[in-house]
Amino acid sequence: MSRRKKKKGADGERPDPAAQAEAAVENEGGEDSAGKRLLRSRLAGLGVILAVQLGLLSFFYAMAAAYAVEDRIHAPDSRSLPNKTVLVTARILYGLPAMLRSDPEKIVVRLGLSGKTPVEGTAGPSGKVTIALTAPEKPGRYQLELEADPDGAIGIGPLRSSSTLEVISINKAPVKQP
Repeated sequence: MSRRKKKKGADGERPDPAAQAEAAVENEGGEDSAGKRLLRSRLAGLGVILAVQLGLLSFFYAMAAAYAVEDRIHAPDSRSLPNKTVLVTARILYGLPAMLRSDPEKIVVRLGLSGKTPVEGTAGPSGKVTIALTAPEKPGRYQLELEADPDGAIGIGPLRSSSTLEVISINKAPVKQP
């Protein structure tokens, strides 16, 4: 035995199939226009969402262009005794986020000291390089000139910066007291 109940009309009788077919033909035009309205409203909503996203994207691009972060090179100030080897560590700081920048295999970094031949080193993808330099004979403060990608071959430079090398004499070296 089936436990399903059969559909009955309002007064408990079965509905007439012919009447149902007539009602369906009459409602067919209404459902079609309702479907078109639903499609139009969905397309309008999609257009609004796309317009908002385009507005936000252009706002962020305008802000990035107005406040651009530049690539730069940095080396801390150093101290040394006369005629000794100084290790100068330079770091190239990229302006773009890691996802957007291309990491070159090697970057040439040139370190110059007035009166001496510039020394070159090669930085890896991390942008960090250590260059050995011989300190001058006379004590004093010297300006170190840093230049990354001096030929502009990689497309990030030339980046220029400066640092200070302080050559201290043995007589002025601080003495530790016990």
